[in-house]
Amino acid sequence: MTPLFKENTEIDGFDTLERKMIRTLALHRELTKLLEAEHEAGQKVDTRELGKLTLRKNNCINRLEHLVGSIRDQLKRMAGKELPRTCPRTLANRLKTIPGLTPDLEETLLPLARDLEEENRVLVEASRRNMAMLKGAIDRIWAVSQYAHQGKQP
Repeated sequence: MTPLFKENTEIDGFDTLERKMIRTLALHRELTKLLEAEHEAGQKVDTRELGKLTLRKNNCINRLEHLVGSIRDQLKRMAGKELPRTCPRTLANRLKTIPGLTPDLEETLLPLARDLEEENRVLVEASRRNMAMLKGAIDRIWAVSQYAHQGKQP
């Protein structure tokens, strides 16, 4: 059986890691736009638009999960050692442990890693906001249905 990837840091180089990080950053931005559109559609209670946005969002999340897993696996292959337990497990810190990281590569990859982490925080906040808004809408719909069917026994 042939392996799915070759564990060779020369093949999985820093340029591949940079491309994956750039694609991940683009997916973060696309997902942020989808969450904004979902929030607007949720405020208008546009169920048809919410259905379309949910499908697009799920597709985007699947691609994002795949890329994040790919970056994680590549970092594990490239890293010479594990981070100490006291060191925060940020992407920038994980990049610093990779042997062969030159100052030129560090100048390009570390800001990109920090941007990815910031975009991730923005996505988490936007998804929390949307979940609270949608939960409130569902609660209101449930309350209206209870009021509308008052006194009717099934």
